[in-house]
Amino acid sequence: MRVWLLTEDVAKKLKAPLGVLIPNDGDKRLKVLSSTPECGLIVSVGDATLDFLLSIDIVPDIQIVDAKEMRVHRVMPKPAHTTTLYTKNPRGTISEESIDVFTKALSLTKPVRIIVKGEEDLLTLVAIIFSPINSCVLYGQPQEGLVLVKVESGIKTYCQRIFDSLMQWDAI
Repeated sequence: MRVWLLTEDVAKKLKAPLGVLIPNDGDKRLKVLSSTPECGLIVSVGDATLDFLLSIDIVPDIQIVDAKEMRVHRVMPKPAHTTTLYTKNPRGTISEESIDVFTKALSLTKPVRIIVKGEEDLLTLVAIIFSPINSCVLYGQPQEGLVLVKVESGIKTYCQRIFDSLMQWDAI
């Protein structure tokens, strides 16, 4: 199985939000609700992100979770999906298997939940690169809020460049 490893340079780049940061404040709910109606496909990355979206009655089309929050085990978000897929994605990597599972999820009846054994954080890049234009990818920015990425060609190109700069490794 091929994996792409996170480098220090890429980790620094990914500290900055890839889209619009919606702060953890009293307006968070309203800001998310007003931003998502124009999204063609909604993808959530992270358990807390999914919990928040479900709490405001937004059911993401693709839900990527790992039953962890800030690397601490937690209860899986409540069921809100038709299909469940599983993948392995070790911490600090993007696995070829995870890319394959995400692209498969795009073709299935929605909503689809992808349960990751390992860590799902870097799969945000996969979601942006492979989701159709006009999709929205939402993920958490620890201690700050929720990031909403409206998928368009510029951000797809930027994320592809980041992905291409990861160190490729062929695991056994």
